[in-house]
Amino acid sequence: TGANKPGTLKLEKGETINALKFLRDFKATDGKVALGKNVVVIGGGNTAMDTARAAKRTEGVEHVYLVYRRTKRYMPAAEDELLEVLEEGVEFKELLSPVSLENGKLLCKKMELGSMDASGRAGVTETGETEEVPADTVIVAVGEKVPTEFYEANGIAVNERGKARINDKTMETSAEGVYVVGDGARGAATIVEAIRDAQVAAKAILGHDIVKGQPVPGTEKDCYSKKAILKESKDAANESERCLTCNKVCENCVDVCPNRANISIKVPGMAMNQVIHVDYMCNECGNCKSFCPYASAPYKDKFTLFASEADMADSTNDGFAVINPETKECKVRLLGQISDCKADDANDKLYEGLRRLICAVIDDYSYLIMK
Repeated sequence: TGANKPGTLKLEKGETINALKFLRDFKATDGKVALGKNVVVIGGGNTAMDTARAAKRTEGVEHVYLVYRRTKRYMPAAEDELLEVLEEGVEFKELLSPVSLENGKLLCKKMELGSMDASGRAGVTETGETEEVPADTVIVAVGEKVPTEFYEANGIAVNERGKARINDKTMETSAEGVYVVGDGARGAATIVEAIRDAQVAAKAILGHDIVKGQPVPGTEKDCYSKKAILKESKDAANESERCLTCNKVCENCVDVCPNRANISIKVPGMAMNQVIHVDYMCNECGNCKSFCPYASAPYKDKFTLFASEADMADSTNDGFAVINPETKECKVRLLGQISDCKADDANDKLYEGLRRLICAVIDDYSYLIMK
């Protein structure tokens, strides 16, 4: 649910529009919202920046003013958001506190910075002066809140600020099995913080007794059939069908490699495909390491096909180099030890699974072997 409860700012005279409502209307009408020529956006967070940029692009709007009671330095918005707003021509009105909207003008009290407050920002005090800002429409982008009433109606205990009481180590609420993360837990924040919370919750859920020991649904065929389907599912009941069940079939390193240096090999007699790394196709960009859910670096850890003995000598990876494809003679490094092997010799000292893998590469993926 996020922090989608609108923040409010009551003027002595005149009406305001909530930023989230405006953004929804802007999207629904493709920017054809009746705002007038002059628009004032009140706030200093990321939502205020998004609102100001959208207002600037709205049909019929000539000027957008961003009113904030402190200075740019103390705005909570991200720096890149602030710079983008400036680039689009939004006009900043600093050290102003809105009072009333009347006759196309927003009356504001002039403020001045004072000593630092509890938030680490300079406090503000009134100067006794006022300033008018042209305004046909005033949009308020302040203090989005979590939906306290929704939580209470569903039996979730809240604290004195209306936020769900959660266990910080698991993100679980007072309602067993119900977890709240991101903006829904802490109020409006960042995507990175939401991802962090979600990771904490996911680990807690996966370690829960209800989850432990449960079989992974679907067959290997089902898992492979879902790959590369980008169609969006509108039916919430079917959302789980989009899951690729990486804990049954994970080939992230194959999917994300820009050079196709990680190859999924079908090995006769094995239900699951095996992934090998092709040394000469890799530029060690680290992409596979970034996307690996198992804290591995596939370009270093996967069994590797080398183009030659010389390439093998330049690497520390376990793997093999095919010396003679016709006789299946190979050099194999396993656990750091290099030995000569014949991959099709069942009496050779190779592990059976490794022998089958090398034979599959030579027989069915010969295009990978450098002549």
